[in-house]
Amino acid sequence: MKDFSDIHVNTFKSLLGHVKVMSNTELDETKANYLIHILNDLIEFRSFIIAELEFPEIDRLTINKSILRTNSRIKDINLLKYPPKELVKSYGRCNLPNQSVLYASFGQLMIMSEMRPKVGDLITTSTWKNIDDTPLKITPIFKNQPVNGTVNLNSYNFNETYNKLLEQHPSNIAREIDHLTQFIADSFSRRFKVNSNHANYVISAYFSNQILNEYDDQVDAIFYPSVQQSLSFENLAIKPMIFDKRYKLIKVKESIVVKSIEDGDGGYFTEGVCETETFNYESSTIHWPDKYSQPSEKIKLYQKLGYKFD
Repeated sequence: MKDFSDIHVNTFKSLLGHVKVMSNTELDETKANYLIHILNDLIEFRSFIIAELEFPEIDRLTINKSILRTNSRIKDINLLKYPPKELVKSYGRCNLPNQSVLYASFGQLMIMSEMRPKVGDLITTSTWKNIDDTPLKITPIFKNQPVNGTVNLNSYNFNETYNKLLEQHPSNIAREIDHLTQFIADSFSRRFKVNSNHANYVISAYFSNQILNEYDDQVDAIFYPSVQQSLSFENLAIKPMIFDKRYKLIKVKESIVVKSIEDGDGGYFTEGVCETETFNYESSTIHWPDKYSQPSEKIKLYQKLGYKFD
């Protein structure tokens, strides 16, 4: 294999740096499209790790009014999944506009910190089980470690594997791969202000599209560190077709947010309303029980405030 020249590597690194500087400014649709054009011309190779990992259960959080526009009960299982691609108008961490992926995480703490519901929001948490006990083929994002003094063991182990694979390439090709891998990791690690322009996600969305749709048909999901958890834990972005094939809803819980992280105490508190494990999968229907987990007086109070549980 012929190696790259030093000039080639240094030029590549410099151009990536230029793109990074541009992406650090507030972006709009026009600038985002321009960055995509530059990346298409700049990136002449693709280099991603593919690994197999088991995810027996994954969790999601849905803010009801983001779907129904009011604090009303969700009764359709499909509304707890990924949105139809024609309704996706914005860039996301792992999706371009008009692309749909299933974002998921693990446990109450993670899904609350990722979705950041507000006090008063009616939310539905859902747990999904892998029905055939098969691993997912994932591409991990692993280069950056938490800056809070902890160690992300998954990222550490993937990085060890990556360094061994890198040794198989000529030195300058390895350097160029490493520059690109670091650039991708940095794009996934960027923290944006709440309600910032969605086009700011263009770089990670661009590479997510490469990973899920252009690199290798075998990739089922992206396994990437959570920015909200300072890169200490991970999230998943799964192809919709893979999610529908592999996962089944096994539990939903309905709650009202009574305290949020914005209050300054560093956490969320919710008040449970109802939960169920009974569904009609053929009709995509959630069977909520008639009795509530909270006293009827409290339910009546919420109903007076405009919440709808029937």
